[in-house]
Amino acid sequence: MFPSIKNNNEIIPIITEHLALLEEKITKYFPELNIEKYDWIRNPFSTINTSSYEFTLEEEEEFITLTTDRTLKIKFSEITVEEFWISVQTEFKKISEKAISILLQFSTSYLCELGFSTLTNIKTKKRERLTNIEEEMRVAISYIRPDIENICKNHQAQISHTKYSISNF
Repeated sequence: MFPSIKNNNEIIPIITEHLALLEEKITKYFPELNIEKYDWIRNPFSTINTSSYEFTLEEEEEFITLTTDRTLKIKFSEITVEEFWISVQTEFKKISEKAISILLQFSTSYLCELGFSTLTNIKTKKRERLTNIEEEMRVAISYIRPDIENICKNHQAQISHTKYSISNF
């Protein structure tokens, strides 16, 4: 496939060293993550042993109180995880803040990726001279869709911009 480097043994150690350094960098920036220590967030009512979680004494007491409440268990099954932790925030302040701070990381990184992806779609080669794109980004990222039919119906035509003026009639 690459005849010029087929018999070149000088490049093999360079590639090997590069791959070793790359592996080292990846493990540095993306260390092994023990996701089991976050099981209490995904389903607080299925966990029994709290010693594997990094709780302070106050947080552990709140967590035990929360997990023994049967009404909260029913509520948890009816709403999303995020809504549940927000709903118990006043009653279980410490433990809910800890859960929300972990859950918040996922939504904010998603929004950053969404924004960057939108920006690359807006600033194509044909539109690379755009400098003020805040408005375009706001419209592109927004979940609110415009009611084009209503906007067009309520739009007032500007007579000065038309080909014929009133004096021609």
